[in-house]
Amino acid sequence: MSAQILDGRAVARAIRSALQADIAAMRKTRGAPPKLAIVTHTPQASTQVYLRAKLKAASETGLAAQEFPCAPGSGAEALVRLLARLGTDASIDSIIVEQPLPKGFSLDAVFSAIPPRKDAEGVHPANYGRFFLAKSAAEIAAADIIPPCTAAAIIALLRETNVHIAGKEAVVVGRSEIVGRPVAHYLSALDATVTLCHSKTEELSEHVKRADILVTCLGKPACIKGAWIKPGAVVIDAGMNRSGDVLVGDVEFAAASETASFITPVPGGVGPVTTAIVLANTADAARRQTV
Repeated sequence: MSAQILDGRAVARAIRSALQADIAAMRKTRGAPPKLAIVTHTPQASTQVYLRAKLKAASETGLAAQEFPCAPGSGAEALVRLLARLGTDASIDSIIVEQPLPKGFSLDAVFSAIPPRKDAEGVHPANYGRFFLAKSAAEIAAADIIPPCTAAAIIALLRETNVHIAGKEAVVVGRSEIVGRPVAHYLSALDATVTLCHSKTEELSEHVKRADILVTCLGKPACIKGAWIKPGAVVIDAGMNRSGDVLVGDVEFAAASETASFITPVPGGVGPVTTAIVLANTADAARRQTV
């Protein structure tokens, strides 16, 4: 078997294309397009790469996006003050904070400083909590909940496969607050039977071998061996790791591609779709604030 590549760039283009008419209409109504504030706190090369990708995607979609840098070396208090100022700025419709943040920063304090109505990533405790309180995908949709954006991107990619999620064995490797835990909850809301694994899981390979749907976000290059992949499994690799001069995922891509039915590349898989979801959430935020 040779896996079909789940092209995240193509999925992202489709999401952005669907937004363009709404954005054009809002530009006429409001006199300006929806605007996304991207707050940065580190000059790391990886952060700048992600920033440029978001600015480019926003421009191509018709949204306005602007970087708001917090001076490197400044403390969490300065970041929270900047977020509070942007939260009261009527020209800003949504806000995201580029990660990683320096060690010692309280993510709860940072995310709490973003007004829930301007939270494009679904990270404010109010949005995050409402998401986890929803027991089904129908409840998530009906309550107009903003799911954490990477989890939403992973579900969007899974839907591209047309694989019936309900009843499937889903294994999520990685328990981060941003990706692992939310995607495990989202899969459960879609009626998959979910196992959440992590770096301390014993006999990880045995869990992976049972997975009809495998999502990885552990952040360790090629830690999931191709030989572990169940024949016909759908593999969503949300890992982003640098190996020498190249970016690689958590999964041994070539070996896994021989067994899986669908697999995401790294880069070009989950990342572009996550950015597209942020832009869609920005348009939604602008729509709610216009009503």
